Amino acid sequence: MAELHEVLAGVRSGALPTAERASNPFRLGSAVSDPAEEMEVRLAWPAVTLPYDVVALWKECRAARLFEDLDYGQWGLILLDPGASARRTAKERHDRPSEFLPGDVVIGEFLGDLDLLVVAPSEAGVHRVLVALPLDGRSDWYGVGADLATFLGRFVTVGGEKFWERRP
Repeated sequence: MAELHEVLAGVRSGALPTAERASNPFRLGSAVSDPAEEMEVRLAWPAVTLPYDVVALWKECRAARLFEDLDYGQWGLILLDPGASARRTAKERHDRPSEFLPGDVVIGEFLGDLDLLVVAPSEAGVHRVLVALPLDGRSDWYGVGADLATFLGRFVTVGGEKFWERRP
């Protein structure tokens, strides 16, 4: 399993898959910010015990844009900063209380659709990191990793492809 630091270091250095992919013809770019300050995280998430890998992510980068479609903005993953994550999580819990559980943290948004990347500490195994679908119930959300490092490692390895949507 790749470590979060290693995955983000590869993105920062530009060591990303560059092969042309028939299913994604876009010109893609990635950017990773500097780490978030501990106070920023505490102010955004007061009196909340965050999942370990969410804290680890923000210790590595405040936010990131991975495999973003540079021409049209219709592809890619935005990893949210602590404040944006707290606001989006609160909105989703308010709008969809039966789907978003109290410990869930919305950590990312996929460009071009309304899918969200959620860390769900109440879940186990590959369902601990979920891709939340905008119109479907939680039982139909994709389980994409046991932790953020596993998910991001695979996401980077496949060049930003939505590997969870592939048919067997």
